Amino acid sequence: MLLDFTIQNFLSFQKEASLSMLAAKTVKEIESTEGEYVNTWILPDVDTRILRTSAIYGANGSGKSNFIQAMSYFKELVLSSFVNETLMRNSQKLHYSLNPNGEKMPIAMQIIFVDNGIKYRYGFEIQEGKVLSEWLFTQNFSESTKESYCFKREKNTIKVNSKTYKGAKGINSKTRINALFISTCAQFNVQIAMVIKEWFRKKFNVISGLDNTLRYTANCYMHNEDMHNKILNFVKLIDLGIEDISITEKVIDGENNINQIERLTFQLAQNINPKIDKLNHLDIRATHAVYEEDNIVGHTDIPFQMESLGTNKLFALLGPWFDTLKNGGVLIVDEYGASLHTQLSLKLINLFHSKMNLYGAQLIMSTHDTNLLRKDLLRRDQIWFVEKDKLGSSDLYSLVEYKVNQATSVRNDASFEKDYLLGKYGAIPYFGNIEKFITDYGKEE
Repeated sequence: MLLDFTIQNFLSFQKEASLSMLAAKTVKEIESTEGEYVNTWILPDVDTRILRTSAIYGANGSGKSNFIQAMSYFKELVLSSFVNETLMRNSQKLHYSLNPNGEKMPIAMQIIFVDNGIKYRYGFEIQEGKVLSEWLFTQNFSESTKESYCFKREKNTIKVNSKTYKGAKGINSKTRINALFISTCAQFNVQIAMVIKEWFRKKFNVISGLDNTLRYTANCYMHNEDMHNKILNFVKLIDLGIEDISITEKVIDGENNINQIERLTFQLAQNINPKIDKLNHLDIRATHAVYEEDNIVGHTDIPFQMESLGTNKLFALLGPWFDTLKNGGVLIVDEYGASLHTQLSLKLINLFHSKMNLYGAQLIMSTHDTNLLRKDLLRRDQIWFVEKDKLGSSDLYSLVEYKVNQATSVRNDASFEKDYLLGKYGAIPYFGNIEKFITDYGKEE
């Protein structure tokens, strides 16, 4: 379970910004296990409530995607900084750039998460493609009430606690200045480092608005019977007119036995990389009933590309969605709800709040769908806003932290959507004089 993610000096975030999945002690909504849905988990041994979902709102360009990009970059560095030196070099382009001091300051990131009853607090500072500092602390809830350090790093100097971080002897000298120590240790089979790396690989997954997860879902559908049934039954449940989905994979080379869609797919791939001479293509088809008047007279298979954009996005999303619910972990989705009906978006979110969520799965999403700002769906501590100040620096804050008129907290019976659109919580688009724009450009020449 994710407890907290913090960044500073990354893209539009000049100051420190933290997203906490710890439930606020002052908020009691939707946490009773007697209801159909419950929005929190109780963390064993410490009697702490953890949020199952969080939603991030803000105007276009406010920094929502930047915060999620930070999560993705953090994951990449942990998994691959040992083998891919360009990852650290790219950090030179990622600091806050609207102030000359941005490039003089390090990018700082930290994550706190729980896996198998152990809390991990891991972070680092990087600058000019080099690691300035790095740290890891752990706490076994069943054995201790305090954290213990595993290692502390200052540039090339790494202090290791051999009692809590075993197997890392001699790896200091093998750690490059442009690689994380945790990533290096994982390459040399240090147990705790491998546990952390596996958590990021399997249980910390980011889907950006530009990602295409269709192939992942298709592979789940083809090779996992349980996932196949869940995906198909959910698609049938929402009445898209789809009775079945079939998927086959074949190699296309642009010449023989290909249809128009496959030819176009191959041509687009060649436009990106002219050296491509063949392509593994997924042929996904949806089975629909054929009607004559009110009677079903047969069935036909329609290429999935001909289904609506919303149907394609839904299908692509269902693979990681059900995989996270089945195995636990954190699913982070940028631009959630795009092309999906609000009621469908709501039902998908509530799967994380339902009894179907048995293994601590969490969902974090950025979205523009204000219809989801409902007190029967999200608590005040689950609603987050990103807003830029006049200097272009992003700030992240939750609704439970926000003070109306700088004094009064937001009540739990407030109309979240209405008040947000009225600008009471900030984080909405600012428009100049639209009427003047229309007048100026609406004149007849």
